[in-house]
Amino acid sequence: MNYLYHRVPENMQGSVLYPLNVIKEKYPEIYQKQVSKYVGREELTKRIIPILNCLWSDVLHFSPVHPAEVKKALIEAGWSSDFSMQYYQIDPRILESKNTIVYFASPDNKINDPNPDNFISYNPADLEKFSVMPEKNKQYYKEVINQGGRPLLYPWITHILYKGSINITDFPIISV
Repeated sequence: MNYLYHRVPENMQGSVLYPLNVIKEKYPEIYQKQVSKYVGREELTKRIIPILNCLWSDVLHFSPVHPAEVKKALIEAGWSSDFSMQYYQIDPRILESKNTIVYFASPDNKINDPNPDNFISYNPADLEKFSVMPEKNKQYYKEVINQGGRPLLYPWITHILYKGSINITDFPIISV
């Protein structure tokens, strides 16, 4: 079975994953740390998600690519192997289809004018075809690392977006 993955947040409070806008209300101090991931691309948090009719910061973001593949691609691109990451492994069948969509991520997609063609309905049976690390993502890692930068982890990886919160109490944590 293919799973979904969500990086374990630093300073995780409680046992529920919340979208960024909920964290803003519940845990303002944690929100400040989490929103810092969007420095220089703040407009992304205000992006409207077609089909779900909500903001980018109103959904949880999951990756169908195993975290070990992300780490392997980073190391092959020249990143130091002296790092570890932790992820929740989530059974994709627990997500309500009506509150979940697939987003074909690409840095070329317009932030303020999202193309509805980049979004499709969610079906857990389709995850296998999205679980491969895209070559464009690997190339991006190499380019950014070669220029001395720190790459974003998922710019070309298909995102699974879920409008809601998830109790992660019984989900395994994978360390890579």
